[in-house]
Amino acid sequence: MASTLDFRTHVDQSCRYSEEFVNIYYDCMDKKRRNLTRLYLDKATLVWNGNAVSGQEALAEFFESLPSSEFQVQITDCQPVHEQATQGQTTLLVATGGLVKLKETSSVISTRTFS
Repeated sequence: MASTLDFRTHVDQSCRYSEEFVNIYYDCMDKKRRNLTRLYLDKATLVWNGNAVSGQEALAEFFESLPSSEFQVQITDCQPVHEQATQGQTTLLVATGGLVKLKETSSVISTRTFS
């Protein structure tokens, strides 16, 4: 019974941490893009629409090249990853989905779904 409570506590904490992270991430994406790379490890690789971008400098250039945005997260799913799979490091898998408004030119704004 104690291990079930520990697991539930772990899942609840994971959900709270994920929600905080999602709020910070999309706030940075919409308003403080220059700070976005701070949320990535130095050797991180981002895959965006099938294209890989690696390293802090390349990530910063990539994020700055994107059109301005306004994300509306409608769903967040969080799963704690078993510590045996991550050499004892606490790791969460977070997936989001919703709508994003992109300002593609001075007069063209498009709305798209994302996940």
